[in-house]
Amino acid sequence: MNQSHNEKPPVLLVHGMWGNQEALKEVHDAFVEQGYVTESLRLLYHCPKAEHTAASKEKLAQTALQDYVVYIIEQVKRQNSPPILIGHSMGGLLVQLVAAQVPCNRLILLSSAAPAGINGLSLSAIKTFGSNLLRFPLWRSITEVKLASIRYGIANSQSAAVQREIYARSTYESGRATWQISMGLLLGRRSAAYVNTEQIQCPVLIIGGTADRITPINVQRSIAQGFGARGQLVEIPNCCHWTVGGKFFLQIRTEIFQWLNT
Repeated sequence: MNQSHNEKPPVLLVHGMWGNQEALKEVHDAFVEQGYVTESLRLLYHCPKAEHTAASKEKLAQTALQDYVVYIIEQVKRQNSPPILIGHSMGGLLVQLVAAQVPCNRLILLSSAAPAGINGLSLSAIKTFGSNLLRFPLWRSITEVKLASIRYGIANSQSAAVQREIYARSTYESGRATWQISMGLLLGRRSAAYVNTEQIQCPVLIIGGTADRITPINVQRSIAQGFGARGQLVEIPNCCHWTVGGKFFLQIRTEIFQWLNT
């Protein structure tokens, strides 16, 4: 159980697809600077590529969204009080699924993946996923992101140096989880990616970039609409999907802490 020596709630960070806790360093450091006890989680089997084995790749390939959710819930229950949950991309979807099952202080969604019922398969998203969507059977495969996809759909408004850094830190992802998110629009409430927003009672901040190509701003607007008065949407002009660091993060962190202090 993590103990805090101040009145601020603990903070848990959840990374997105093809990433791990290293992707959240700027967010982590920002919260530590503000006096929060902060932990960046690493989802199951999301070690660096060089550390993967054939066995770990096989396990990752069949890891489901539900497995990620169970792991995060375990970490939430270790805290001394309901935490602030912050998720980026797929992590944004995961923290919503978690908050529908256990109490949380607040949710912060950074460029969240689309929950079931919201169309997240735009042409630009499909182009960013690229050949990953052609793997068959996808639900028994691993996926990985190419530098070209990062330049096009994930960090398209970031510098070349940031794009290369994201690629260097990237790892493999579960094809099963990718499949579950992709099928969310068709399966609706039957999908593992379905979020029952009525079961989430805490305030929710949704941040999205208007230049995001893999989880476009229309997805963030739909997510915010689903939360009604509990949700607040902040749109960052010209910002891409990479809302956890880079050139727009100073503006993003300002929006986060202003919201937390209201």
